[in-house]
Amino acid sequence: MPAPAGETRPAPAAEVDLEMGGNPEPVPTSRYLLEQLLLDTGIGTALDDAGVRVYGWTQGSYTASSTRASNAPTVFNDRDDEFVLGQNWIEIVRPIDPTRNEFQLGGRVALIAPGYDYKYTLARGLWNGQNSRHGFDSVYAYAEAFVPGVGPNGTTFRVGRWATSIGWEMIEAVATPFVTRSYNFTANPYTHTGIQATTELSRSVVMYHGLVTGADVAFDPAATLGYVGGIKWTATDGADTVAANVFVTGEGFDDRESFQHYDSYNVVWTHVLTDDWTCTFDATLGRAPDTDPLGVAAGRAAQWYGVAGYLAHPLVDHLTLNLRGECFRDDDGVRTGTAGNYLAVTVGVQYEPTPWLWLRPFARYDDGGDAAFEADGHMFSGGLEAIARW
Repeated sequence: MPAPAGETRPAPAAEVDLEMGGNPEPVPTSRYLLEQLLLDTGIGTALDDAGVRVYGWTQGSYTASSTRASNAPTVFNDRDDEFVLGQNWIEIVRPIDPTRNEFQLGGRVALIAPGYDYKYTLARGLWNGQNSRHGFDSVYAYAEAFVPGVGPNGTTFRVGRWATSIGWEMIEAVATPFVTRSYNFTANPYTHTGIQATTELSRSVVMYHGLVTGADVAFDPAATLGYVGGIKWTATDGADTVAANVFVTGEGFDDRESFQHYDSYNVVWTHVLTDDWTCTFDATLGRAPDTDPLGVAAGRAAQWYGVAGYLAHPLVDHLTLNLRGECFRDDDGVRTGTAGNYLAVTVGVQYEPTPWLWLRPFARYDDGGDAAFEADGHMFSGGLEAIARW
């Protein structure tokens, strides 16, 4: 998790295509307002002929909690008793279709322009001079090429900045069930910058490997060579998906650049229990060989690990119940600021009065030991998130 500058999905599944790179990113099957308006112009027709999609959303939330000012160490909705305009998100994408056995070029640019969430998504070395409440970030920016004949079913090569494959929850508001993110999400990388190759070994197995500049660091002296990769298996009936992911640099704290490097290991399993129930388990282990000598771990090696479980259940048309339970251990306080065991339970619903408007009230309880939440060991929080897709 990058330090804030100046200061994850069952419900939307019908609107998300699973990318081969190990991470789901939203490519809507529907056309919302922006594309509908563009299609009435020559620009929209040209984009459509080129296979380019343009869409976005505006997401805001209000959170009240038992704290006085900050909901830390939770992220994105970290302010108590405040409305937060989290994401004005615009995305331009030309998706790759690996089922077409032909050479293809594609890519994606996704921007927060502006939004509060930029404080967390910024990569070291990109747009770091901002100190406003709402700012800008080019969250994803990459080009892709699908090359048939490389591997059993072709290989997609990617260069640029993209979402990590570590963990299940996502930066995108429309690709995760709650505005209040899990501890695993908080502790894991958000994005990587570098090169990646994704190969479909069979219709059930996908493998991906990349060389990157670290976790949440782009073009900066703090960059270090890292590896991110994994393998994903999907059952032929689609009822089960298992992904094993790893991110390794072998580096710790960079004294010269005051930047913390670390390694992450992750397994995600999704299982369709019945037509009405879907569950997901996300397990993460992270470690650093050394840390900031002036930080909470006083230069020692550090590790953290957690498990989060999710349930999604459609109640009636346009209304889905989402549940999350999690436990997280931060041995040295490096990822949360306070060493200890963290337990959290979150419940919420997603109501879609129209396909373009999502309303998501939630309630959450956290137990963090002695003094994790403004000198208190417990935190109650709840609120409402609204997403308008356009």
